[in-house]
Amino acid sequence: MALTAVVTPAGDRLEVEITNEGDEPVRFSTATMIGSAAFEVTDADGRPVALGPPPMPPADLETPMIELAPGESTTLRFRRADLLPDGPPPGRHRLRFAAGAPALEGAWSGRVESPWVAF
Repeated sequence: MALTAVVTPAGDRLEVEITNEGDEPVRFSTATMIGSAAFEVTDADGRPVALGPPPMPPADLETPMIELAPGESTTLRFRRADLLPDGPPPGRHRLRFAAGAPALEGAWSGRVESPWVAF
């Protein structure tokens, strides 16, 4: 199973397209792929930038379950203000989606990371 992710800045939002690049359907939960818990941001020197407080995952980790057929994608949308409530500090930055799916019976679990993008 091979999930890939691509981040696209879209105004005051970030869109993350997750694609099943494998040959089999993949079923996973997006319960922990939320807000500032789902991203990494660094400054121009590669130092981590502090993000906003992580949101609380839902009590039922199976509720946000997604199944992707081979070659199928889904898009997750995030508000930049949820990641950096005070806005980014001055200077150049880059970010990536780097989130894990919780281990649930019959579902894929692991980490999916996008390439870094400048913003």
